[in-house]
Amino acid sequence: MELGQSFSISKVGTRLITIGGSIAFLGLLLMLFIYGFTFGTAGIVTVGLTLSFYGITFVTTANKKMELLCGLIRVLCSAILILGVVSFIYIEALIVQSLKSNDNVNIKYVVVLGAGIQGEQPSLTLGRRLDKSIEYLNANPDAQIVASGGFGPEATISEAEVMKRYFVAHGINEARILKEERSATSDENLRYTKELLSGINGDKPQDILVITSDYHMFRAKHIAGKYFSKVYGIASETPTAIMVNYAVREYLAVLKLLALSPYTSSNTGMM
Repeated sequence: MELGQSFSISKVGTRLITIGGSIAFLGLLLMLFIYGFTFGTAGIVTVGLTLSFYGITFVTTANKKMELLCGLIRVLCSAILILGVVSFIYIEALIVQSLKSNDNVNIKYVVVLGAGIQGEQPSLTLGRRLDKSIEYLNANPDAQIVASGGFGPEATISEAEVMKRYFVAHGINEARILKEERSATSDENLRYTKELLSGINGDKPQDILVITSDYHMFRAKHIAGKYFSKVYGIASETPTAIMVNYAVREYLAVLKLLALSPYTSSNTGMM
C-alpha cells in the first residue's frame, strides 16, 4: 500500500488491515442489529481494530525514528496477539472440557441458573435451560430444583417465579420447586442457593447439579466449587449461529474470573 514517496505499508500489513477492518465491521453489525452492546460484540470489534492497528505498524518510511517506533509497537502488538490467541485457546479448551454431561448422576438438589426473561416469559436461552432441567426432573423424581434468578430492571416478577411457572406448566410438581429470588449474577445465583439449602439442611456438605448453557458451564462450575462439596453439571445446547458472540463474551468473562479469583477445585465433577 503506497501512501506517498517515503511511506508505504507492506502486503502483510495491508492484509491485516483488511482482515481487521472486516472483523470490526462484522462486530459492529452484530452490535447494532442482533445482540446489542455486549462483551462478545465489543470483543469482536476490539479484535478487529487491534488487527488493523497492527497492520499499520508494517510500515516502511524514510523517517528512521518513525520506522523504529512502528517496529517497537509491532513487537508489542505481536506479543499481545500471541498472548491473546494462546489464552483464548486455553480458555476455550477449559470450556469444552467442562461439558461432560452428568445426566446419570442422582442428585437431590438441582439448580438452574437464570438467563433473562422477556416480560413474564423465559428468554430463548433460559427456555433451553428449563427444558433440560425438566428432562432431568422427569428422569429423577426425587430431585428438587432451585430456580435461581432475581428481579431485573423495572421487572414486576422475578426470574425465579417465571421459571417456577414454566416448570408447573410442564408438569413439575410445585412442591419440588425452590425459588432463589435475590441474585443478579452467576456468583449470587450459587451463593444465595447455598444459603437457601443451608437453611434447609444446615451446614453439612452439599452436592449439587448445575444446569446452564454449554458456553457458561465452566464458569458456573468454577464458582459453584466455592460453595458446594461436589458439583456436577448438565449443559443445554446453544445454536451454532450465535456461538461466536457467546464464545468471545465467555472468554472475556472467564479471563476476568481467573484473574480475580484463581480458584481451582477438584470437586467439580470433571472426569
